[in-house]
Amino acid sequence: MRSRRALLVVDLEGVAGVDSPGALISGTPEYTRAQALLTAEVNAAVEGLLAAGFQRVRVSDSHLCGSGESNLLPEALHPAAEPCFLPDDAYAPHLFEEVDAVACLGMHAAAGSAGFGAHTVDLLGAWTCAGRALSEADLVLALAAEAGVPAVFVSGDDVLQAQLGGRVGYVRTKVALSVTRAFSREPEAVLPELTRAAAQPARSVEPLPDAPLVLTFKSGHQAALASGAGARRLDHYRVEVEGRTFRERYTRALGAASAASSVLAEAVADVPGSSAFTRDATALFRLRGPPAPPPSPRTEAVDRALGAFLSLTEGQDDESRALRALTLHMLEGHAPGAFARRGLGPTLESAVAALAEVPLALPDGLSPDVGMARVDAWYVRRERGLSHAPLEPYLLRSYLEHLDGEGHGLHAWLLGEMAASRGLDVRLSIPARAMREASRVADLYWLTHLYLLDTRYLRAAPSHPDAVVWTEELLVATPWVVEQANVDLAAELAFCLQCVGEAGGGAHEALLSLLVEHQQPDGCMEDAHATAGALIAFAGSEERSSFPR
Repeated sequence: MRSRRALLVVDLEGVAGVDSPGALISGTPEYTRAQALLTAEVNAAVEGLLAAGFQRVRVSDSHLCGSGESNLLPEALHPAAEPCFLPDDAYAPHLFEEVDAVACLGMHAAAGSAGFGAHTVDLLGAWTCAGRALSEADLVLALAAEAGVPAVFVSGDDVLQAQLGGRVGYVRTKVALSVTRAFSREPEAVLPELTRAAAQPARSVEPLPDAPLVLTFKSGHQAALASGAGARRLDHYRVEVEGRTFRERYTRALGAASAASSVLAEAVADVPGSSAFTRDATALFRLRGPPAPPPSPRTEAVDRALGAFLSLTEGQDDESRALRALTLHMLEGHAPGAFARRGLGPTLESAVAALAEVPLALPDGLSPDVGMARVDAWYVRRERGLSHAPLEPYLLRSYLEHLDGEGHGLHAWLLGEMAASRGLDVRLSIPARAMREASRVADLYWLTHLYLLDTRYLRAAPSHPDAVVWTEELLVATPWVVEQANVDLAAELAFCLQCVGEAGGGAHEALLSLLVEHQQPDGCMEDAHATAGALIAFAGSEERSSFPR
């Protein structure tokens, strides 16, 4: 007679005492403590399962901490536990073979919910079946039901408890305060409850409906990668998989999710354990999928921003003239319908004509903003096929060297690239993304201007092969930009996402919501530049909505 064996699937987010994203990632001080807490909970559950008559407990560690290794402390693990770590599939078929019951410990709520560490399988996709959001606990229980294996208990936060709805015994270990914060019960109080729950009789679990699994991603590129792995594309953000059995559907969905998650290699900064990695991983928890239903066009916000922008750029100084003309030039290309509906053609023509009066002198003492305005004026006139006084190569080169020497490397790089795009190449040897280590704000401005250069300032479709990588970086950066309430940068991120077809996603909606929140009654933002960016972002959103044409 074979020994009675239970399968215990474990994760880390639902363990008592694990209350911050840093505790989930290897290499951080919090993670070391989290390993000990997880191992203690596993041992408590094993004791209960042994009391219920099981002789062995197969423990599948499903948490991917970034190290490529198990989170359990083998030297402290109960001798009746049989640890397994399968990073490609912690719910593999053979794990359910020759087991008499299944339990789930340390679990978290489904993607898109307010549970602590809420996600499903990875940090990119939300899984649903027949319209119902699925957590990883749901997946394990559905696989067990199909295999004829009853369930004993699940443990995790209060949000997961509500989602499971009493279908299985439950131990609540914490209360979720947000997707990145929780308030745990004392581990000493939770451990005996886990032992008692594990000692209870197993009961059968109702299977999920015989319906396709739908995965909703946070970018169109992610959905495209998933569809390339065999999923059927439903729309820009959603794919579905079918199969004769739930196991078959799950396996196909897992393959699709794995293909989509390949974007993380370049979108997330640095390595596990670093502050940058933890920051970006935390952002992925906070980054929402596409809103449902889609928001209505923010037409009033466009009109207010336009009125404020035209008022703020009435001046005859170089910066006002250049900002007025360049913004309207961009708006004409990026949102031609919104531009035409508001009759902005004559205003643009007048603004471009006024650029002929902007001088092109670039003395060393000239401020970066005025220097930028003068090159902008030259660029717009050249881009629109109009004559302009020549921009002397040796003067521009000297000015770029001066800017770089004074610590304005971002301006020096951008002015050099703009001039080169119109046939005047005096660029300096500035490394790509040179601000990445020095300033996140400056680096994100560098990133948004890669889009602007690639699209000729929103006059053409993106064509650079790295545009998809840039986009994933912008998505990861969005929660931080929103948290910082940087409206000028938020506007730039928003219209960049629009130009690559991401106007329907959760990141775009978060950025637009921030802009609406900070728009003053007269339409102004922080300053003229931020108001110009918000105008383009609002108009671009209107253009890409269901606004009647």
